[in-house]
Amino acid sequence: MNRRNLRVFVCAIACALAGRDAEAQISLGVKGGVNFSDLAIKNDELSLNTRIAPNLGVIFNYPVTPTFSIQAEPGFSSRGGKIKEETVTDLAPGVPVQVVTRSVMKLSYFELPVMAQYRPYLTEKLQAIISVGPEVRLRVAPQKLKGKSEFYLNGELAESHTQHESASDDEGVGKFDVGLAFGAGAAYPVGRFTVFAEARYHLGLYNVVSHIDTNTKAFNRGASVALGVTVPILNK
Repeated sequence: MNRRNLRVFVCAIACALAGRDAEAQISLGVKGGVNFSDLAIKNDELSLNTRIAPNLGVIFNYPVTPTFSIQAEPGFSSRGGKIKEETVTDLAPGVPVQVVTRSVMKLSYFELPVMAQYRPYLTEKLQAIISVGPEVRLRVAPQKLKGKSEFYLNGELAESHTQHESASDDEGVGKFDVGLAFGAGAAYPVGRFTVFAEARYHLGLYNVVSHIDTNTKAFNRGASVALGVTVPILNK
C-alpha cells in the first residue's frame, strides 16, 4: 500500500468512527433491586440459607457499537445469609426440650461491577441484554449478626432470647471481595429514557474468611434482580 492509499484508508476509518461517535451517546442512570444472597461455605458443619436484601446503584453506560457497550455500576449492596438450627434434648426422662435458633448475617458492601453488555434488537425498539463482567466489593460497615433462640417444652414455647452482635475486621468476614457476574434482561425506550430489567448471578471468587480460618472457605454467591432507567447525557 503506497502513501496515497494509506492516507485514503486512514481518512475512511476516521470518517467511519466519527460518524459512529456522532450517533452514540454516553448514558447515565440509576437502578434498584434485591439480592438473593448467601455465603457458600465449604464446611460440612455449617450451611447458610438465602437472605433477601436491597441493592442500589448508579449507571454509566459507554457505547462501543450500537449493540455493544461497557457499563460501570458503582453502588450499595447488602448481602449475607440466614442460619436455622434445631436441637432436641431431654430435660428429664420423657420431657423433651427443643431449641430453635435463627440467625441473620448482614454484610454491607460498596460494590463496583464493570459489565460488558451485548444488546441485540428483538423488535424495532425492544432490546435484549446479555451481561458479563467482574465486580469488586468493599465492606463499608461491621458484620452484623442478629439471632433469636426459642425453647420449647413439650411442644410449647417456654422462653426466647434475642441477641445482636457486631464483628470486628479481625473476627468477621473480610472487607474485600471480588467475583464475576452474569446477567440477562431487556430494555425498552420511553421517550428520551430507556427502562430496563435484568437478572444476574453473582459468583464470588475470593475466600472472605481466609484471614480467620484456614480450614474453611466461604464465598459470596447468589442472584439478584434489578429495575432501572438510563438517559443519554452527552455524545462520545
